[in-house]
Amino acid sequence: MTKQQQLLTLNLFLLTFVLGTSEFVMVGLLTEVAADMKIAISVAGSLVSAFALSFAIGTPIFTALFSRFSKRPLILALIGVFIVGNMITAISGSYGLLLASRVVTAVVTGVLIALAMAVASETMPLEKRGPVISIIFTGFTVASVLGVPLSSLIFPGPGESLPSWQPCWL
Repeated sequence: MTKQQQLLTLNLFLLTFVLGTSEFVMVGLLTEVAADMKIAISVAGSLVSAFALSFAIGTPIFTALFSRFSKRPLILALIGVFIVGNMITAISGSYGLLLASRVVTAVVTGVLIALAMAVASETMPLEKRGPVISIIFTGFTVASVLGVPLSSLIFPGPGESLPSWQPCWL
């Protein structure tokens, strides 16, 4: 693989890592979200379900709708929407706005993952496509193993100054 293809693979891996962390982090924050929004944890948990349903239903629909657009500008635009959607999620003062922002980020996440796979398939040599796609999907796996626990450093629970988990090496 050329250096450019290696850099593309790394960037797509990092993209799926960020997308996966954004998706999975809500599970670890349900207690904080419920307390902040003054709602039951089960209602806060519906944010996870709404994300999953929006991802499953919206991804194929919006991927098909956006398929006529050039991939690079589309990826950049969707990353912008993803960032704004997550900023709205972070500052949301109402459950409705929080739910809407999670639905938008879910659909954008799905389309970005589909685009990452398409870009990898189109730009990599035939013999490297399988390994590169597996590296890109690994970003999602690593997000659940490293991204979510690391996010507890950024979002400690109420009254906590340190994360609620302890790495085995400490």
